[in-house]
Amino acid sequence: MDFAPADRDAALAAFAEVVAESRREPGCVDYAFSPDALVPGRVRVFEHWSGEAALAAHLALPHVARLRASIAGLTRTGRQLARHTVVASAPMGGAAAPRSTEESPA
Repeated sequence: MDFAPADRDAALAAFAEVVAESRREPGCVDYAFSPDALVPGRVRVFEHWSGEAALAAHLALPHVARLRASIAGLTRTGRQLARHTVVASAPMGGAAAPRSTEESPA
């Protein structure tokens, strides 16, 4: 979501309130709103739900309605949301992962 750069901090403050409540919901695997490091005003949205029913229940809760109301007065300059279906996950990097042959020794 893109906001006027002057409104991004207010948006992040509003999101912080809903993140804590959302993470306690049944079916919430992860839920985050983060500022983009390179684009002023941009907030990255990441939600991971156990299924469609958990997401539908989340969208109907009062704290989501409060969030929508709290950001309604902010200047939004863009919005691009995409839903992804992940069929498999595995750890990435770390000590357990094999090193690439292209990596130089530490």
